[in-house]
Amino acid sequence: MNILENQQLAEPVDGLYQDLETQILLNIARHLQGWEQPIATDTWLLQKLAELGRLNQENIKLIAKMSGLSQTAAERMLNAAAEDAIKNIDPGLRYLARRGLADEAVAVKKSKNVRQVMKDYRKQAKDTLNMCNTNMLYKANEKYRGLINNIAQEARGVLNSGATGVVNGTEARQQAVRRCIRQLNEKGIPAFVDKRGREWTPEAYVNMAMRNTAKNTADEVQNARIQDAGCNLIQIDSHSGARPKCAKDQGKVFDLNNGNGYTENLHGKKIRYYPWSSSSYGEPDGILGINCRHHKWPFIPGVSIQRHFPTEDMDANDRLYKQTQVQRALERDVRKQKRECMMLDAAGDAEGFEEASVRLKSKEAQLKDYVSKHKDLHRRKDREQVVGFDKNVSSGAVSVAQKHYKDWAKSIGAEAGPKKLAGYYELKYNKENEESRLYRGYVKSVNEGRISPLVKYDRYVETYGKAKRELIGIKTKDGRNVENITVHLTERIIGTHEWMAPGSSKDLKKRLDHKGASVESVRDALQNPEKIAEVKKRINQHTGEEEESVQYYGKSAIVSFNITTGTIIQTEGR
Repeated sequence: MNILENQQLAEPVDGLYQDLETQILLNIARHLQGWEQPIATDTWLLQKLAELGRLNQENIKLIAKMSGLSQTAAERMLNAAAEDAIKNIDPGLRYLARRGLADEAVAVKKSKNVRQVMKDYRKQAKDTLNMCNTNMLYKANEKYRGLINNIAQEARGVLNSGATGVVNGTEARQQAVRRCIRQLNEKGIPAFVDKRGREWTPEAYVNMAMRNTAKNTADEVQNARIQDAGCNLIQIDSHSGARPKCAKDQGKVFDLNNGNGYTENLHGKKIRYYPWSSSSYGEPDGILGINCRHHKWPFIPGVSIQRHFPTEDMDANDRLYKQTQVQRALERDVRKQKRECMMLDAAGDAEGFEEASVRLKSKEAQLKDYVSKHKDLHRRKDREQVVGFDKNVSSGAVSVAQKHYKDWAKSIGAEAGPKKLAGYYELKYNKENEESRLYRGYVKSVNEGRISPLVKYDRYVETYGKAKRELIGIKTKDGRNVENITVHLTERIIGTHEWMAPGSSKDLKKRLDHKGASVESVRDALQNPEKIAEVKKRINQHTGEEEESVQYYGKSAIVSFNITTGTIIQTEGR
């Protein structure tokens, strides 16, 4: 059984518990309906507490229905793992027996060793899932009580602060419902709580437990067949992206009896073997430990070929492993955001659904961006799916996000930007080129008040283009070449001085009152300065490298210039 097959075997069980968690969370969200009633928050709280019994019964039915499905799925998983392990090991054992190098292994159905392994791991899987069922039912009740109490407490806090004029607390309750749903969705319904009090989500715990159970079943079945044939040497397979402790052991041949020496392969080549006790076996993050996806295979002296070799490029190995973990985290973020959309929709919060939908498109874009930037990663749409997030919910989320983008673009005068939502997120997250830097710069400048909302995007682009054409390639008075300009320079050329309101505060004026400067005045300041200031040294916040800069004082503009990179940083009119 390879790594992919191991993952695929565990996914049906893992997926059932992810679906169960989602359905329990949606149940909880549905019981929040009625937050908009014109009643006191304390009265609302009592109503919701009275619904706890009904919620519990609904969750019991969900868990009971899923329990039968999960037990069946786990049984199939273990049988498939055992069959795959036997299929890989038995041909070699039969060949060895024919050569008289080992005992004839008994038929699988008659093997007491195999039967005992299967019995033990079936019980282990059943006990694990039953424990998850019990924990999730108990935690669902606990989370619901905590949720409605938190909503009531936060709603009272909003009212007491004087932040709302709604006497009955409906608006305050809406704010609290939205915030508390987000918090509950983030934490989820735990399937396991460890000794340190850490709550494991069904996705994390069931996936880890079932993957390990399937892998251990395969490993121990192979051990059982090895015992049936009287063999003791094994080898560990290799794969890129292995954890550090696993990486040092993968590819090696080990002796289960803890011997140390040399053997030979089919071609008579000497192969060193190590004592099993010298490996990282038994450590949580070691070979065949928690979340490990390695396998051990029988190594038959004079028969086997060492098909797997130790990893040489440890740095590349560690790098790929870390990249994979980041991708898994981004996938979880997408699923959580989809779930939040569904919960807010179930609770009857249309505004909250809209906000969550916008965040969903952002998270999807971030995932797409990360995968596209790493050639060894591939998009897994199945890992982003959530039960119940059907076409209706999905299209509603996209429609809401599209409307949000159009309204936002119109409000800041960005009609000349991307025409579609996908184009916006592509520029915002997925591209690192001049167009994306310009668009992000414009959005930031408008949002922070550094240029007027009346300044259209096309004017911003035009100004940048003119500055680029007329400034890059010139030589300063003291002989320095201009090789680049910042996007920030564009907002400084346009300036804020001309649109500052007369009654603006001193602080705002100090922060934003930047008089614009024409491209011509910038060029004149560089080529015909009245004064050149002393060179200053600073640390680049992005690179951490030391850089030098200088200011040129022209007749109509002051220009800051990065000597190290040859880049015009900013300007201000005089």
